[in-house]
Amino acid sequence: MSELVLLAAGVVLCFAGARSFRLTVLVGGFALSWLLADAFDASTATTFVVAIVGAIAAFVLSLILARIVIFVVGTVIGAMIGARLFALLSGDTHSWLLALMFVASFGLVCGFLAQRMGRAFLRWGTALAGAALIMSAVGSMLSGDLGLLERPEDTLQSTVHTITWLVLAIVGQQVQSRSREAEKADAKRS
Repeated sequence: MSELVLLAAGVVLCFAGARSFRLTVLVGGFALSWLLADAFDASTATTFVVAIVGAIAAFVLSLILARIVIFVVGTVIGAMIGARLFALLSGDTHSWLLALMFVASFGLVCGFLAQRMGRAFLRWGTALAGAALIMSAVGSMLSGDLGLLERPEDTLQSTVHTITWLVLAIVGQQVQSRSREAEKADAKRS
């Protein structure tokens, strides 16, 4: 169940993330909360409740702070990428203080970049975050041969993981860019 939820969230973020800020905030808040609850080994029901609350909290925060919504979206997406990077880099050691600092810092930097660069950054950020969720879900579902998609164990697996992540993110960004170009072309014809 957990893998399918993350896979669905990853597909939405990777291939449609920058189309709607509200959708991105909801899916990003849901996925970030799901990942954090899952990291604490919460039950599926608890993880689902935490994810729903996280999605609502991120959405309400974006509405309250509408003037800086791009910053909020970038921060949520950046925190998701930071959480994935921390999981990959930390190995078997789990320092929650270090995780909190790393994820929050990464999120704030991405929020700043999103505010400065706008949709261009968000297309890349949502593609990276979505690709990370897709890989995590697929790696968890097929933990045998494709377990390296979730947690690589050596340098070769880390290299394959990184290349796969980047290729999937590039495909997601390209799909989002083409979708945006098609919208612009339709608007000109109208």
